[in-house]
Amino acid sequence: MSKFKTNHLHIICDDLKKMKDFWTHGIGAAFREDRSFGGAAGAVLQLGELQINLRVPKSSETKIEPNKASLGYDHMGLEVDDIESACSHLATFGCSIEAGPTELSDRKIVFLKGPENLTLELIQFLQ
Repeated sequence: MSKFKTNHLHIICDDLKKMKDFWTHGIGAAFREDRSFGGAAGAVLQLGELQINLRVPKSSETKIEPNKASLGYDHMGLEVDDIESACSHLATFGCSIEAGPTELSDRKIVFLKGPENLTLELIQFLQ
């Protein structure tokens, strides 16, 4: 069987500058470069081993209305060392708590709604 490893996450967004600011200043991803993706303006960021590609919609693409239930991508999980501090920090970037925090046996989780309705799950493992 082939071995798999994470390579990149590609996010299409309306406001490229706001999304770049959120991922770099809010989450701590490193900005690598501005890049065009198939003729659409974009940027490449790095978060640990994960490359994050951001781009605006191509003229040929149709937007999905926010908050419509659909199959496919649901959320991205990010591990943090202090969930309350992370929530407070991300609130300054417009994130709001959707559910939680919830304490499970070995972790605490919270779901946030971020820019352009991006859903994030923050996970703090308990000692």
